[in-house]
Amino acid sequence: MRIEELKSFDVDERIIRVIRERGIEEFYPPQEDALKSGVLEGRNLVLAIPTASGKTLVAEIVMINKLLKEGGKVVYLVPLKALAEEKYREFKDWEKLGIRVAMSTGDYDSSDEWLGSYDIIIATSEKFDSLLRHKAKWIKDVKLIIADEIHLLGSFDRGATLEVILSHLLDKAQILGLSATIGNTEELAEWLNAELIVSDWRPVKLKKGIFYQGQLIWEDDRIDHFPKEWESLAIDAVKKGKQALVFVNTRKTAEKEAIKLGKKIKSLISKPDIRKLKELANELESNPTNDKLKSALVSGVAFHHAGLGRKERTLIEDAFREGLIKVITATPTLSAGINLPSFRVIIRDTKRYSSVGWVSIPILEIQQMMGRAGRPKYDKVGEAIIVVKTEDPQELFKKYIQGKPEKLFSMLSNESAFRSQILALITNFNVNTFPKLVKFLEKTFYYHQRKDLAALEDKARQIVHFFFENEFIDISLEDKFVPLPFGIRTSQLYLDPLTAKRFKDALPKLEENPNPFGVFQLIASTPDMGTISVRRREMDTYFDYAYDMEENLYMEIPYWQDYSFSIFLSQIKTAKLLLDWINEVREEKILETYNIDPGDLYRTLELADWLLYSFIEIYKLFDPKREVLEFLQNLHLRVKHGVREELLELVQLPMIGRKRARALYLAGFKTVDDIVRAKPSELLKVEGIGVKILENLYKHFGVELPKLKEKKKRKGTLDEFFK
Repeated sequence: MRIEELKSFDVDERIIRVIRERGIEEFYPPQEDALKSGVLEGRNLVLAIPTASGKTLVAEIVMINKLLKEGGKVVYLVPLKALAEEKYREFKDWEKLGIRVAMSTGDYDSSDEWLGSYDIIIATSEKFDSLLRHKAKWIKDVKLIIADEIHLLGSFDRGATLEVILSHLLDKAQILGLSATIGNTEELAEWLNAELIVSDWRPVKLKKGIFYQGQLIWEDDRIDHFPKEWESLAIDAVKKGKQALVFVNTRKTAEKEAIKLGKKIKSLISKPDIRKLKELANELESNPTNDKLKSALVSGVAFHHAGLGRKERTLIEDAFREGLIKVITATPTLSAGINLPSFRVIIRDTKRYSSVGWVSIPILEIQQMMGRAGRPKYDKVGEAIIVVKTEDPQELFKKYIQGKPEKLFSMLSNESAFRSQILALITNFNVNTFPKLVKFLEKTFYYHQRKDLAALEDKARQIVHFFFENEFIDISLEDKFVPLPFGIRTSQLYLDPLTAKRFKDALPKLEENPNPFGVFQLIASTPDMGTISVRRREMDTYFDYAYDMEENLYMEIPYWQDYSFSIFLSQIKTAKLLLDWINEVREEKILETYNIDPGDLYRTLELADWLLYSFIEIYKLFDPKREVLEFLQNLHLRVKHGVREELLELVQLPMIGRKRARALYLAGFKTVDDIVRAKPSELLKVEGIGVKILENLYKHFGVELPKLKEKKKRKGTLDEFFK
């Protein structure tokens, strides 16, 4: 179908013009099928087609046409912050038509009313769920909701949230679900009362094969021969002037294989590219993980996993797109959503370790990885290759190359998710009787799949009883639910009710003995906080530490040696890390001491920041003591900035973080007044304080700064670090 044929669907001509400006003149077959499905007339649609087959363009046409014709708002849901950023950059292209685009992914305790002045709102499912709970006024204007990666309804962590959002908006807004192919797309479309377009058509042909002991066996039975080591597949791709993605099952393996591959690939990289790669490596801060990344990066190889910081991941992704990085070794996280195609995808591992031992990676995930093979506009064919180690090659071939992906199952079976969503319905959505609650639950995919009303009612009744017993809600004489402040605030804060209960139960002990370690262990013990695992050889160390700190804890030490004991020790380890952070232990030292990656540290600090804020908000409901509340508020600021108490005043100044604040303090500028009274020349002598920093400080104080020369940056100082 030609682009101009959109006119016959009454699509605004300005949309056609923008698409043409991108060099697109014709639609792919599945795009044509989708646009002819009735989605442009307002029908719901589930579009299940391979990666790079044009799902996003269909979504863009539908949403922009909707906005230009009907007004209102469009919400575009994504599973990851990184994917939200990617879509935000893509959709900004439509601002030339007067469409305003916004992105919102954090802060679960805000209605973000500012979003009301935008037309397209890109958000993670969790963020939009929190906006629903806060009753943002603009939500009533949502005419279309697009669920990218809708197959993640089956994700244990986030599936229930997406499911409940769609249940809320069924029959209130048009729904467009974008999906990889799953085993039960018909069931999903039936639930959403949606048209279904399923296709395996790709713009770049995909060749799939199995690599076993030097033989590459393709699905058409053709065989290519290579050296026995799987690395030869990546080296061959680079020799052909192509790029490769290698999927492995652990972070450590990704790092090790990247460094190993780099030694073999460096000789294939041009000198100009080597120079550019060295420049990129020099941009990275020094820490144990980044130092390994640098050693691989200068050879044209990188690793990619959740332990890297956002800056590092973005740098790697951009350099791969530019063709500078030739090979990425990655954990499966890279296969979820981020647009990073490659000529050859090599799946080195089809098993991963879980709480029950080694398990096979689902077919859907492996096929998502394979879908990264083949770059539109660059390749006529993409290659996806599964490496066979000890398994039966024929079995793997049947399972992953010829097999169908698994069925999708509702994750409202997850107790934590179910508990949180039931509380939200009662406290935020006027579901004030048990029959009303059941009526809403009958709209969910959970009920659509099971059709077992008695089991659903029993599950809901148990949760309601828990809420009543723990004063989240009351029940009137007329059997109506009465939301109590504790329940309302718990839901608004986006907390698991078990987390809120643990906070509430700890308040008497907190008031007896307010101390940072006790608070940190408390938040680490909640289901909302991911903890840092304790290795077997560390267990005695952290048990001794817990024993030494016992008087500061708000719970008894579980002395029995079982699973709960190791969980407790992981909480102690996490609490100790947070204690080091607020005592200004250097990041590099923390990463080394706790054997974690930068991404793990940032996530731990982000969660601790949110949970401390939430703890304070819960405490405010129960007649708080002023001095204890002040202690918690200061502790929250210390976690946010990573400083001792004496630096709290300084870190609240613009561009003054923990390092600059400590440098100012040691130089004698201990308060804001000290800085205000100081001469600019005196402040410039402080490491990390340059002319731009002073300009921001003086602007903050409402004072004009005289013209100054930028000072020279000496190596090995904060000035060099902040250049």
